Amino acid sequence: MVKRTRSISAFVFLGLALVSAGRSHASTLATQTALPGDCVPQFKVEMPVFGPAGSLPRVDAARHSQLTVTMKEIGQVVLPDPRKVKYPARDSFGNACPQLFFKETRLWTYESSDSLTKKVLGPANWPAVTLEATRGVPTVVKFKNELPPFGPGNGLVQGLLTVDQVIHWADPLNRMCSPIDCTLPQNAGNVCCKPFVGFPPTVPHLHGAEVPAAFDGGPLAWFTADGLVGPQFGSLIHPGAGEAIYQYNNSQEPGTLWFHDHALGSTRTNVYSGLEAFYFIRDAAKEPRNLPSGKHEIEMAIQDRQFDTASQLFFPDGSGNDVATSNLNGPPTNPDVNPFWNPEFIGDVAVVNGAPWPYLDVEPRRYLFRLLDGSNARVYRLSFGKAHVYQVGADDNYLDAPVKVDKVFVAPGERAYVIVDFSELGGETVTVTNDAPVPFPDGLYPVPHVDPATGLLIPADQPGMARIMQFRVSGKQVSDSSCNPVTECRRPTALPRLTDGKGHIAPGVKIDKVRRLALKEHSGPGGPLEVLLNNTNFDAMNAPHILRDFPDGISELPRIGTTELWEIVNMTADAHPIHTHLVQYQILNRESFDVDGTQGSGIANGYIGIDNGGSTSVPGAWAKAFGTPPPAQCDFIDPLNPCPGFGPPLKYDKGDTIDLSNGQHKVPLVGGNPDVTPYLLGDATPPEPEESGYKETAKSIPGQVLRILVRWAPTSTRIGDSRPGVNLYPFDPTVGAYMWHCHILDHEDNDMMREYKVKK
Repeated sequence: MVKRTRSISAFVFLGLALVSAGRSHASTLATQTALPGDCVPQFKVEMPVFGPAGSLPRVDAARHSQLTVTMKEIGQVVLPDPRKVKYPARDSFGNACPQLFFKETRLWTYESSDSLTKKVLGPANWPAVTLEATRGVPTVVKFKNELPPFGPGNGLVQGLLTVDQVIHWADPLNRMCSPIDCTLPQNAGNVCCKPFVGFPPTVPHLHGAEVPAAFDGGPLAWFTADGLVGPQFGSLIHPGAGEAIYQYNNSQEPGTLWFHDHALGSTRTNVYSGLEAFYFIRDAAKEPRNLPSGKHEIEMAIQDRQFDTASQLFFPDGSGNDVATSNLNGPPTNPDVNPFWNPEFIGDVAVVNGAPWPYLDVEPRRYLFRLLDGSNARVYRLSFGKAHVYQVGADDNYLDAPVKVDKVFVAPGERAYVIVDFSELGGETVTVTNDAPVPFPDGLYPVPHVDPATGLLIPADQPGMARIMQFRVSGKQVSDSSCNPVTECRRPTALPRLTDGKGHIAPGVKIDKVRRLALKEHSGPGGPLEVLLNNTNFDAMNAPHILRDFPDGISELPRIGTTELWEIVNMTADAHPIHTHLVQYQILNRESFDVDGTQGSGIANGYIGIDNGGSTSVPGAWAKAFGTPPPAQCDFIDPLNPCPGFGPPLKYDKGDTIDLSNGQHKVPLVGGNPDVTPYLLGDATPPEPEESGYKETAKSIPGQVLRILVRWAPTSTRIGDSRPGVNLYPFDPTVGAYMWHCHILDHEDNDMMREYKVKK
């Protein structure tokens, strides 16, 4: 969210250098001392593995079609045992490392059991045990929320992970806290200015699933252990307090899904606590034949975390007198508005499958790794040393053919299935490295980098995060009969193509509507307040430009069976992984636009305007579209964003049409944003080959228009078989609402999320 300047990076350096100098508080409810990531030893812990290769099982959901998944708090050994592993004496800045008090780490986890026999199939763990479903065989899951509130004994996690009650959140106690200035002395005792303490609201979301809205795990369908429920919980079967039954049809194409918590306003803390797991859908007839399997197929959830000297999770909320030392991202940017929320969580320990900087022993042969970026905000650009890497799938679907990649580039929520070939590396060690900054593309760097202003090489901000894990390849030769990605490992049947993968709409694809939607950041005196989709808050209740035409606040109303072109105009300084529920899409292209009038359009001030900082900034086309003077309801705090939360500058549907490059004329254009076409720089770039298949989470890059083709039909539907008004799902998706949002969890928790409804 924040474009980092060198002064801020220098501040972070200072914070890192001081981190072990004194007490720091990650939470107002629990006094903690930060354990710098550099003080955690690397490559000393073996990576936990699920399935045939490891000590953790997978759950066969076809054999156990009625499952109970219980959310519970547990203790789990995460950090290396200092009685067995030597810890560094000093961090990378030369400071003495604090003493570690080794304990189990308290976590929130999922435990899976057979609903009929009550037998535990997947023990509670971070991340949870993978569920394996068979395509066409439904899975019925009873989710039970047994998470305790903060208190003595069992309820520690809530005390470590502060929930900000002033943001728009689940609010099970109905306190209606916003707005309130918690920096004022008279509000010091107000319960809204304190972290939430009570039974935690949760709602499981199967990320990537084609499911009815009732089972989608929307953020308003939350429930608590003591029986409180959210406004969209009502359509679920709930056999008891804190319980809800979901049915997953598993009718979609095979691939790698994952499930995680999605409660409104506390997704970032609930997922950070450990509530995430893989979910596979298998169908041998639709998957590439003879992929590495059995003990040679391994799922890996990659995340970043911070820890304290008592071995507990550390999630800073700005508490304490030395907040700079406890938070790599600085204190909350605007505590008078949000007392605890921060724009992004930045960790300093790389964690894979719940283990910090682990190693894995492998054979000199090919492996299939299913990678998930499960971090709150961190993007990864991974290299696998001298090993050859081929990507065979992304998000929920397999690619038509393997793509050789030098780096695996994933943002929060994205998955990549890669074949890594160790066959020529017997006896060697392969270190997986990372060179992506956070926030992306200009933030804290794990590697030395060139300062664009001076051309000088700058040291890494987070050198420890340049390494993720190690593979130790045995020297013993083994046979390998898996498919060769150079010539094989292809899909049995080609993907239905909405695009040609080269930046053009595929032949035979009719676009029914174009939606031009904007990503816009709203800042306060201290920095970012929130990022909004189409300048509209989650419920649009402060958006008269939306409510005048959409009384329920829901403006995205695609028709079942139609195909739409979404143009997402990123006017922020950060990359945002844009995720759609129910539907997957194909990336058409990305194209730069003239931000400030200096990049080639020839139009003064460009689309956004000239950012001089504060009131001297010069607005561009987007801000000018609100009119002069802007509507009376506008704040007019920032000339580049005069109406935060107001909705788009123009009427959402004002009858515009657009001609498309595939020969279609007068296609309806909606969204309410001024025309970006005159500002385009003509550098439209097709998706990378490894992201050219179906996606439901894709990176929107600053200063670019991300164009995606979205079809409201199952991904397996052939081109031409989908028609407006015809439902091809095995359920009715026109009942209820789905989400589209940014998958940086800290962003979606603070209103970078919108509902949409599918119309008949």
